[in-house]
Amino acid sequence: MKTKILKLLMLLVIACVFSFCNKDDSDKIDFSNIDNLYAQPLSVIQKCVEGKWKWYVSIGGLMGYNYSDNTFVDIKEDHYVLDYEDGSQQTFYFTWKKYDATGIGHETYVIWNEYNNEAGWCFVSIKNDTLTVASSLPTGPDIPYSFEFVRIK
Repeated sequence: MKTKILKLLMLLVIACVFSFCNKDDSDKIDFSNIDNLYAQPLSVIQKCVEGKWKWYVSIGGLMGYNYSDNTFVDIKEDHYVLDYEDGSQQTFYFTWKKYDATGIGHETYVIWNEYNNEAGWCFVSIKNDTLTVASSLPTGPDIPYSFEFVRIK
């Protein structure tokens, strides 16, 4: 009987050690303040970007800075929904893919458009619930190259 109890206690100790050693450190990360979001593992990027955002500004193109009053984006695991100022709505489906992002000169996980077989957004930083996003595609004079979203609480 004592040997069975000792074996059970040893198995319990080993299980506790494994669970402690394999514990995820993500609870130690401040997900609202990461300067180099592009350099993070996919799980951190996803945790930072999934949710509802107000599309605050588009930067670049002919307009320079184009501020938005009522455009929102809801980023989910495999798609995002845009609610435009005029009341229309569009849904875009994606997968995550590691890609050498043009705008930041760094390989990172991007939203990948399977239908067009091209990169979409890459996530640059998050600072106090402001998410900076870069276009992974080469942009022209009439296409914005960067965006900022503010988290909706």
